[in-house]
Amino acid sequence: MGLLDRLFRGRRTPEAVDVRPLTPDQAMARWRYLVRRAPPEVLSETHARGLDSLGEVPRAEVVQRLRAALSALDSGVMVPSDAGVVVRAAAGMERRTPGFLERALAADARGRQTLAGLAAAVVASSAAAPFLRGFDAGALEGTGGRDFEDPPDQLEGPGGHDGDHDDLDDED
Repeated sequence: MGLLDRLFRGRRTPEAVDVRPLTPDQAMARWRYLVRRAPPEVLSETHARGLDSLGEVPRAEVVQRLRAALSALDSGVMVPSDAGVVVRAAAGMERRTPGFLERALAADARGRQTLAGLAAAVVASSAAAPFLRGFDAGALEGTGGRDFEDPPDQLEGPGGHDGDHDDLDDED
C-alpha cells in the first residue's frame, strides 16, 4: 500500500460501475423489455429523447418509417410530419398492437440497423431507467435476444415477409 493509499483510505470516490456501451443485441433486448412494460406516455417520452439523440438522417428515417406504418393502418388518415405527434401515435399503437414499433422500423436490413441505434438511445435515456430495473439479461439466454411471449409468426413484417431473407433476386 502506497503513501497516498494510506492517506486517502476511505476518502476515494467509489469505482465506476461497468459503463461499457451496449452491443446492438443487448440494446434490443432491453428495448423490447421496455416496450412491453412501460406505459404509452413513457414510451413516447423515451422514444422522443432517443430520436433527439440520433443524427438527422437516422431520425428522419425513423419518423418516415413510423409515418408510413401508421398511414398503412388506415389509408384515409393523414399522419402529420411532426416527430412528436408521430412518436405519440406510434407508442399508442404499440399498446393496442404489440410489436407494431418493431415491425414498422425493422422491415429490412437497413431498418433493423436504424432500430438498433434508436433502441440504444432509448434505453440510455434517464426516463427508461426505472422501467429497466427488473430487466434480467440472463433470462434471455438461448432466445437469440428475442424476449417475446408471442409466437414468431406475429413478428413478420409487412406483407408477411419475415425480414430474414432480404435478397429476393436469388429465388429459383
